[in-house]
Amino acid sequence: MKRGKEFTLDVSTNYKVKLGTVDNKNPKSIYINLSAWGELIKEDEDLNYESVISKLRNKIKHYINNSLKQEDFHKGRYIIDLDMRSSGINKTKRSFMSCEITLFQKNSLPVNKPYIIESATDIVNNVITECLDKQNHFTFYKTKN
Repeated sequence: MKRGKEFTLDVSTNYKVKLGTVDNKNPKSIYINLSAWGELIKEDEDLNYESVISKLRNKIKHYINNSLKQEDFHKGRYIIDLDMRSSGINKTKRSFMSCEITLFQKNSLPVNKPYIIESATDIVNNVITECLDKQNHFTFYKTKN
């Protein structure tokens, strides 16, 4: 029997967002998956894109750490997995970016409850506006073209 649950959140026109849990009967954690295609704003051959991606990952971690609602989620217990390949980044094609945020719940609410959906939507909106859209190396789009 399948215990996990996942569904799409319509949060942004430039990002695909999914919210889910691996066990909806006993949901100790939820995950939020953001994905998009990043296009370089301007190419800089001397720039270390591994460092740019690492700084973006750290910015997301810092934001999550400072903004989690302590009554809902364990502060300091989360996983941020930002995946964007630094090799092959160039101005002529978009690069795939995936960011999975795993949050550990205190109240074990099912992922399809309106309160969890609203909390996840707030987190996603803020990560997009405060972290992904405020960096000045990439513009993100929902599709590759």
